[in-house]
Order: sequence, then C-alpha cells, then structure tokens
Amino acid sequence: MDETARLGDPRPPAAASARAGGAHWGVFAVLCLAYFVTTTGEQMLSPLFPTVADDLGLSVTQGGIAFAVMTGSIAVTNLLGGAGLRRFAPVTLVRFAATAGLAGSVVNALAHSYATLLAGQALLGVAAGLFFPAGLQGVGLAAGPAKRGFAMGIYGVAFSLGLTAAAALGAIGAGVGWRTPFWIAAALFLAAALTTVWSDFGPRDTSGGGPIPWRHVLSLPTYVGIVLAVLQYGAIPFLTIYAVERWGITAAAAATVLIVGRLISIVAKVIGGASADRIGAKASARRTAVLLAATGLAWVLLPGNIATYAIAAIFAGTVSSLGPIANILAVERFGQNGMALGMYRSLQIALGAAASAVVGVAAGIVGLRPTLAVAALVPLALIWICRDGAEDAAL
Repeated sequence: MDETARLGDPRPPAAASARAGGAHWGVFAVLCLAYFVTTTGEQMLSPLFPTVADDLGLSVTQGGIAFAVMTGSIAVTNLLGGAGLRRFAPVTLVRFAATAGLAGSVVNALAHSYATLLAGQALLGVAAGLFFPAGLQGVGLAAGPAKRGFAMGIYGVAFSLGLTAAAALGAIGAGVGWRTPFWIAAALFLAAALTTVWSDFGPRDTSGGGPIPWRHVLSLPTYVGIVLAVLQYGAIPFLTIYAVERWGITAAAAATVLIVGRLISIVAKVIGGASADRIGAKASARRTAVLLAATGLAWVLLPGNIATYAIAAIFAGTVSSLGPIANILAVERFGQNGMALGMYRSLQIALGAAASAVVGVAAGIVGLRPTLAVAALVPLALIWICRDGAEDAAL
C-alpha cells in the first residue's frame, strides 16, 4: 500500500500541542521502521506467487482473489484505523497493526490450503489498514510543522524500501522455499512491535472532526489515485507470474525484475513530486500516463529479453510517481480533513482490490497477456481527466 494517499495536515488539535516543542526523530525512526515492515508484509505474496502457486496448486484466478482479499481488507480497516484514532493513542494502533501483521505472516508461513492463505492475506491487510492513519499522524507529530515535508519524503522512501524488501525476499523464497520469507516477515513485525514500547507518538485525537466533503473527495485526486491503485494492485502483482509463464524465466529472475522496479520507484517518487512542482500536477499526470501506457504495452507484448525486462522494471517503478501527484491534488482540496483523506484512500484501495479480482478472473477466461494489455491502457484515461481547464466534477 502507497503513503501518498494520506498527506495534508494530519495533526489533531489536542495532539498537535503535545508536540509543539520540536521534532522527535527517534519516534520518527520507529514509525519509518513500522512502515517498512508493514509494506514488506503487505507486498510479500506478489513476488512469491509463482512458487506458492506451484506448491499449493493455485491458478492465476485464485491469485487475483488472494490479492483482492488483502487489498479489500486494507480498504475496510483504513476506515477503522482512522476512526480508532479518536479512541486510542496512535502508538496503540501501531501495536495492534504489528500484532495483526505478525499473525498474518505466521498463518501464511504455515498455510497448506488456499483458505488458510486467504486468512493470512486478510490479516496482513488488517495490519496495513490499521497502521497507515496512525503512522501518518505520528509522523506529522514527530517531525513538527517545520520539517513535515522532509519527513513525509523520507517516510515515502520507507514504503519503497518495503516494496524492495518484499521483492528481494521473493527472490530468496524461490531458492529456499516460499515459507521462509513469511517467517522473516513475522520476525520483522515482532521487532516493530517491540520498538514501540519505548515510543510515544502523542495522545489520541479528542477532536470531533468535521463532515466528509464528498464533493471534493469524489473528484480529481481520487481519479488519479484510482488509476494508481488499479496498476499497483491490479497489474503489478501479476508481473512475476507473467514473466515465468510467458518469458520462461525462473521465479528468482522474475522477482529480480520486480526488485529493480521497486528501486526505480524511489527515484520515480522524487521525480514525480518535482515534476508536479515544476509544470503542475495535471500536466505531470498526463506525461506520466503516456509513459506508463507505452512501457506497459511494451513489456506485455514484446518477447522476453533483457530490454523487455528493463522496460517492465521501469513500468513497475513509474507507477509510484502517480502517488505524489494524487497527493498534491488531495492536499489542495481537502488536506485539512483527516476523515476525507481516509475515505479518499479507502476508495482507491477498494477499487484496487476489485481490479485484482477482475484481472485474475479475466486472465482465467481470455489469458493473462490480453488482460494485462488492457490494464496497461488504463493510464491513458488521465489524459482526459487531467486536461487543462477541466472542472473537478464529482463522480
């Protein structure tokens, strides 16, 4: 799951005063570690799926459902996590999230049936959903207003490093067995939970909060975020299984392609944000859409070779650059309303979950190649959505 969906001013009034004295970088480091671990667990199944599918006898359609269960769980618990901040302190929710992630990793490591794997995926989704609202609020409090932009940038790098770690563990799992990476993830979740013992992220939110401005939530920022979610959860999870089946490379080699893509995503986020500052968010979105459609069609349609692998990695990395663009648009419209930001992200994740299921089912009917080719065309919608002079009409 991407950090860019929840920027803005996350401080509740009561908690803000508690951190007015300045930055607390120890707390910030704990939150970055927790974000890294949560992202690693959330994304673990994607690079491991070719090996998992062979061991458990799963189809591509079942893989799509497994990805959808996890993303759907995130969508629901994002809302619960946001609401929970009014009852619990942020550190409490982070501990709940780490506990759910530990449980989900252990369940997946012990899974010998598809149903058990789905249960583990659901728990990993709970971990991600509970963590993100508390984590973002904690980052805002820990960094203080003077350093919040810098802190959010580093926080985003923690997310990208989590993606990279998941891909790297996927490559390891192809050699030593797919259960080992999930045991490693369980250990990481335990470590993240233990670090919160000495951390104070601030008090719970005692503010009542304002109503959700639906007219603004259901507008341009959500459109861009939906395209990001469709690609992040509906296309990229199938890259490794496509590489194994279509290009005939090993699962470890396919995971390596994804690793490179995750590393590219770190740079892509910086470039995406800088581009939006320089030429505007809408223009940046249009340029990114063209690049994504071109690279997406290329890696799906071209034969497997070094150049195609490189293009696939660029596509996987460039998807992340839509995150800062969607964030800038969201902050301009409803950045001061925490519930609006939570709903904005939940809508994206819910549609990402639907995209995972649709791609899996469609691949089972017409094949993975034509299904991914259609998915690669989705970014072109941004050329119309983000046209100059367009009004941000509600959905």
